[in-house]
Amino acid sequence: MLKGNPKILIPNFFTGTNMLIGLVSIFYSISGDYINAAWLVMLSTVLDKLDGTTARLFNASSEFGVEFDSFSDFVSFSLAPAILVFSYFSKEIPGGKILEYPYFVAVVPLYVIFCAVRLARYNSFQSEDHDYFSGLTSTQSGGMLAAYMVFAIENPSFKFLLSTDIVAGMMLIQACLMLLPFKYPKIKIPKNKIARIFFILYFIFLCGLIFMRRLPWLLWISSVFFVLIGFLATRKIAVSLNNPTDFNPEEKQEEQN
Repeated sequence: MLKGNPKILIPNFFTGTNMLIGLVSIFYSISGDYINAAWLVMLSTVLDKLDGTTARLFNASSEFGVEFDSFSDFVSFSLAPAILVFSYFSKEIPGGKILEYPYFVAVVPLYVIFCAVRLARYNSFQSEDHDYFSGLTSTQSGGMLAAYMVFAIENPSFKFLLSTDIVAGMMLIQACLMLLPFKYPKIKIPKNKIARIFFILYFIFLCGLIFMRRLPWLLWISSVFFVLIGFLATRKIAVSLNNPTDFNPEEKQEEQN
């Protein structure tokens, strides 16, 4: 495989780095450094985008890369955010009596399981869909959770955001969104030059916020906005399917080409 296309090392390098950062995030969470742990999860979202982009750019996609990417995503966007949340509340709950909150204790492992199912389902059934993801991606979900935790922890005046009920409810909603068949458009570089420039600048801006560790609330809001786009895209597709005369797949393909 390597002899046939040595360029596969490039995306796999980003994938391996993504997994390594996810593991370091887990170590930070266990040691009680929740802010660094959360920012590392968000950094992993950048690397996850880079591995897919470089794979397409260098035509270096492979079955190995797909599986490796899923293992990496499971560590960085499933285990790392879940351990971050569980470790934080284990320390913050008086007396460490976290088991007295059965709803919270049940939701955290459920989130991990749903992430695993979402990744396995994508590899099995949806890798051929070049336009949409079916269900919220684990990357988006993990990044949202990390950004939320950073903002809530760093702003004591919003302490209510760290209620176990609110955080557990958010995790449960995100877990369900990963499996519900809502259509989330795959983020691609636009063909229009002006749109492409704005897209690249916005991506650089978001990456800059992560590297400089600034404005986690904006990163979270951007993720929420993406979730809303998923709802709108799903509704648009449903309307098109209910009105076949308004939806011609061949015409759509020609427009994309």
